[in-house]
Amino acid sequence: MPDTPMDSRLRINRDLYVTLREHCDRFGIRFLDFVEDALENAMLTEIGNKGLEREIEVLRRKADKYDYAFHRGFMQGFAYLYLMLHGASLSAEAEDNLSLVKKFPAATPNGEQLTLF
Repeated sequence: MPDTPMDSRLRINRDLYVTLREHCDRFGIRFLDFVEDALENAMLTEIGNKGLEREIEVLRRKADKYDYAFHRGFMQGFAYLYLMLHGASLSAEAEDNLSLVKKFPAATPNGEQLTLF
């Protein structure tokens, strides 16, 4: 049955109907085409919104993990710095945690930015 119209009625507010009719008349759009297009777009928009909501939730979870990791790293780094400044030696576990920092030592800047200061 290719595109046989179903005889189903949908009741809407009279003022809304008048407003939609006026819009269609003003722009030369068939009312039926306008309604069908609006309903199809509403379904696609809903599907898109659900996908965006899922993506937002995934990004929020990632942000929480990154925030936790940043704060944990900052606290550990601050604790290590405090211990080293006060002459305390680090435990073997603390040394292992610093291995990543030791792999990538801080580089002294020597470019044009130094002239700004």
